[in-house]
Amino acid sequence: MSSAQYILLPERNVGDALANTAKDLLRALPRTTSMLRPADFTLSVDGIPDAPMKVIDTLREDGAKLVEMTQEAADAITLSPTPLRALPVVSYGLPERSTRWFDGLNDAVDEALAAARSRTFTVACHDDASGAPLADCRVVAFQDFERRIGAEATTGATGQVSLTLRGARIERLYVISPDSHWGAFRRDIPIVAGGRIDVGIHPVLLSNPDAVRALYGQTRFDAATPVKVGVIDTGVGPHNDLRIGKRRNTVTGEAADLADDWFGHGTHVAGLIGASATTLRGVAPGVEINVYRVFGQNGGGATNYAILKAMILAADDGCDIINLSLGGGPVEPIVMEAVEDARDHGMLVVVAAGNEGRRPVSNPAAYSGATAVSAWGFVGSFPPGSLAEADVLRPPLSASHQDDFIAGFSNYGPQIAVAAPGVALLSTLPNHRYGPMSGTSMAAPVAAGAAACLLSRDPEVYRMPRDRYRAQQIQLLLQQACDRRGFPREFVGAGVPDAARL
Repeated sequence: MSSAQYILLPERNVGDALANTAKDLLRALPRTTSMLRPADFTLSVDGIPDAPMKVIDTLREDGAKLVEMTQEAADAITLSPTPLRALPVVSYGLPERSTRWFDGLNDAVDEALAAARSRTFTVACHDDASGAPLADCRVVAFQDFERRIGAEATTGATGQVSLTLRGARIERLYVISPDSHWGAFRRDIPIVAGGRIDVGIHPVLLSNPDAVRALYGQTRFDAATPVKVGVIDTGVGPHNDLRIGKRRNTVTGEAADLADDWFGHGTHVAGLIGASATTLRGVAPGVEINVYRVFGQNGGGATNYAILKAMILAADDGCDIINLSLGGGPVEPIVMEAVEDARDHGMLVVVAAGNEGRRPVSNPAAYSGATAVSAWGFVGSFPPGSLAEADVLRPPLSASHQDDFIAGFSNYGPQIAVAAPGVALLSTLPNHRYGPMSGTSMAAPVAAGAAACLLSRDPEVYRMPRDRYRAQQIQLLLQQACDRRGFPREFVGAGVPDAARL
């Protein structure tokens, strides 16, 4: 029987081995790290067959271990009367950007489209200020958005692409540009065979405030209170505008100090939480950011073991708030229990609700103990004609704020605790750059930064014993500082953090 990776851990608690028997059994395993050769071991316990395994990584001497074994051996341990279980390693994909929710072009056409004449045309993308052509723009043209029927291509040095569609009109045209520009969105464009569609794209100017800077440019974070926020993501930095504390990598097979961000997502998240006021001010400027990289280098997913390890280390490092802008997939017991364990250690666990287009809140945001965050926005916080205009979706309509909307990509449901800006937000990127992103991945760190501001000014809550009650009080601080802005609770929870109270 072939072997696979499993997490060997106590029967009831992912963070601590409470039963003495479980402690003794786990202490018996060799201590090692995933950078070393796996250690051979056979677990011998009365009442079950010997379970041979290779020990790959040790989280704690008497805590979870990453092992390789057969399913037969894993089942024998889990089903035995011993206070241990062996659960399979599960991998999460890279954090979703909001632009991915319209991915998946469909080649099928109905009779009406099949009868329509094919038309080949050019889309030319250029800088709206200088007129210079823009390379590396992903151009997606839909003639039927609901069924995802369309075509796409990427611009070259001339800023142009050639596309072929059946019919006479483009229903929706998306341009996902490099970080230097805002992208573009257009509706209902006529197609002329051999014709050309010119798309001017606004450059990103850091002097133009986005929703975060417009709303939260005067927050009152008290740096005298040593609040720590853990970012569990693709890594962070390097970036001079971020105050980095601990830097840890929990990816199996990678060096523990390899915490730089190769993807950009984690650095953007960190900047929204706490970038200094030097260039782009975060919501809690200068707050200490602890980095926990859980996604493998150059495209690797994040395993439940890496996430568990990161959350336990965040508790050990004294984090007050942790941000998880990741998720998706079915219920997974390791991460579900890790969220509960983090709350039991006094940490607020802020989680992105997911970018699946008004679907139910995704995991782990839907888990008990998670502070799920949806993405809210308002018209006027991004340039007209930019890609963010595609995210403006009503209903629901705000009863009190005409320009407000819940982003079209945002998930929603009864688990939503709060909403926060998540559309066209500017923030830090690796190697000291800046750029825009959208997603509930961006809304979550804005909420985390708001919680950090409020906690920094409440020493009574900050000094509480690090237990579940403390985590509940931090969430209460956040929710009591929110305004629902006329939206139903399932879309915004307690509401959007009120700038006047931060």
